[in-house]
Amino acid sequence: MEVWNWIQPVDRIWKVISDADRGTILVYNEKNELVLEKKGLSKDAVALIEDNFFKYVADKLVKKKQETNYNPMYA
Repeated sequence: MEVWNWIQPVDRIWKVISDADRGTILVYNEKNELVLEKKGLSKDAVALIEDNFFKYVADKLVKKKQETNYNPMYA
């Protein structure tokens, strides 16, 4: 999952959450209202959008990878 800031021409910042594993792209306005939801995208489609669109118009805020933290002390 990756989170992006997408600065709009009218001094507003929208938040975009892209998740290649789930095949989703969610866009929220400055009031945290969902304005666009794309589902059912392939991993390649999400990667293409991230590489060719967000790379040039948005700033990446967070990149989270799902990690399994295995600690044998708690097993």
